[in-house]
Order: sequence, then C-alpha cells, then structure tokens
Amino acid sequence: MTQNKSVSFMRSLCMGRIEEDVILPFPVLSSDEQETLRGVVSSVEALLKPRAEDFRKWDVAGEMPAEFVEELKAFGLFGLVIPEASGGLGFGSGAYSRALQEVAKYDASVAVTIGAHSSIGMRGLLLFGTDAQKEKYYPRLATGEMIAAFCLTEPGAGSDAAAIKTTAVRNEQGWVLNGNKLWITNGGIADFFTVFAKTGAEDGRGKISAFIVTKDMPGVTVGPHEDKMGIRASSTTTVHVDNVQVPQENLLGEEHKGFKIAMQILNSGRTGLGGGSIGAMKRIIELASKQAKERKQFGKPIAEFGLIKQKVGQMVVDCYTTEATVAMVASLTDRGFDDYAIEAAISKVYASECL
Repeated sequence: MTQNKSVSFMRSLCMGRIEEDVILPFPVLSSDEQETLRGVVSSVEALLKPRAEDFRKWDVAGEMPAEFVEELKAFGLFGLVIPEASGGLGFGSGAYSRALQEVAKYDASVAVTIGAHSSIGMRGLLLFGTDAQKEKYYPRLATGEMIAAFCLTEPGAGSDAAAIKTTAVRNEQGWVLNGNKLWITNGGIADFFTVFAKTGAEDGRGKISAFIVTKDMPGVTVGPHEDKMGIRASSTTTVHVDNVQVPQENLLGEEHKGFKIAMQILNSGRTGLGGGSIGAMKRIIELASKQAKERKQFGKPIAEFGLIKQKVGQMVVDCYTTEATVAMVASLTDRGFDDYAIEAAISKVYASECL
C-alpha cells in the first residue's frame, strides 16, 4: 500500500489518531550514507579535536581566522548536502544532522558557520532552485568558494516574517532590491545570500518573494561583526541592499511565494540545529561526568551522591530523547513527507531547551 506522504504524525496525534506507519520502524541511514558518514566523522575529529585551545582563543577574540575557514572548505564541510554530481557529499537530513553533531562536539561557532550555510543559506537553492541556478552555484557552494547566508530577519521583523520592509521592484532587467537585514549568520564571510523582499502589498503586509543575491552585485554591503554573548567566533552582521539590480533569473521559486519558501527552508534545516545540539550535549555529559568523578567532597567523589547521579542521569535521558526526536524529523524529510512543520518546530525547541 502506498504511504500517504501528506499526513503529519503530530497533527494526527492531536486529533486522537496514532499514525504508526509514519514512525515505525525507527529510521536508519542507508549503508552508503553510513560508510560516507564514517569517513566524515573521522575527518572532523582529526581536524577539530586538536584545536580546543584555538577555539577558546577565537571565541574570546570574536573571530575565526580566514586560514581556518579555508581548512573547513578543504575538508568538504560546506558541501555536505549538495549532490555528488556537483561536487558535494549528497547527504540527506539524517546524515547531515549526524555530521553537524560531530562538529558541535568541538566548537559551536564552527557548527553554526557550517550549519547556516547548509541548513538555511543555500537550502532554498536545494529545495526551489531551477536547474540553471543549481548548475551555476552548486559547484562553488560545494567547495566553499561561495559561503551562503539566509537574509530574512530585519530590525522590525523577526518571528513575524511577513512584516519585512525590504522591497523588490520590477524593472526591465529584473528586480531592484532595497532594505536592511539584521543578525545574519555568515554575513561577513558570505558571497551568496538568499534574500526575502516584498513584491506586492496585501492588507498592509507584503507579498514576499525570494531572491539569490551575490556579494559582487553593486549596492550589497555588510555591517561590522556583532559582538555576541556566545558563539562569538561565528560571523554575524547586518546586510544592506541599496538599489541592487537582481536579474530575473535570480528569482528563487515562484513570485509572491516567499513566505512559504522561507518556512520550508527553516523547517527543512531544523535537523541541523538539532544535530548540533546533540553533539554539544554529548560533550557536556562527558565533561560533567569527568568533573563528578574527580571532584571530592566529604572524602569521596561527588559522583557517588544521589543528587549528582540524578543530574547526570537526566542529562543522558534528555540527550537520548532529543537524538530520537531529531532522527525521526530527519527521516520525515528524507522520506518525502510534505507536512512536518510541527515536528520540525518541536525538534528545534526541545533540542535547544535540553541543551
């Protein structure tokens, strides 16, 4: 029997129906993906594990050296989800999430830099790009020659994405974009921007479209590096488009469908954030366990006290359930389910809260 790909497990659950065939059997990666993933995990460990002191220094300095970013490129970490035919590894959401998990064990800024590129920055091209757009940009995105960023948030529009004020006005050459984007991860190092702009007004709120904008287009500028409270070595900046002429062929997906495109990009990329959270949790459990065994009070390691056992035990439970949740959401995307917005949102909130 053909499985209904439009069903949502969580929507059905809220209506009292348990769609067992959506979640059973529990998903596993294909043997080919497992083999490739083992190589990636081994390479990530070799590259990142010896750099612990560097990561601390870079976090304090608020900057990731350009030569290190070049190493990330050389290791293929910007091509994780790009098809093999275009120079990438062709990972689905499950394998991609697992790869980011490994990166996040060592440094959050590195995980965010890679994740912002693949989870959201160029995810619109992956999901909605034309063959010509993919042929033009995939190879350079796979090698990291072009790093991608996702430009949705504005000073007055964050969670309320429909409130953006950046505009795109038609002319004979295509579109002219004007506006300001805020808190753009990878903004200072990106050459490829997925930019959302109003292409029409409807009840005071804009019809939105998505565009591929590149840094070499006249009128594209980025602001200074934001000094954040955490993940300080990752690049976060403002991005400004001032009368930027964008050719017609750089429209991403259908005109006026930008809001749905943005939401699909975010939903599709949630498993990257989930994987990063899991990797960080596993590292924290390792550090907490080490501290509990080495720290002594009242003549014995604090690991022998019931409350400490409970704390570490709860950490393990939270990590285990997060990994199961993220794996299931990744499986929904990899198996071609259409409606997984609620499941993706749950995985984002739960993973970040557990972390």
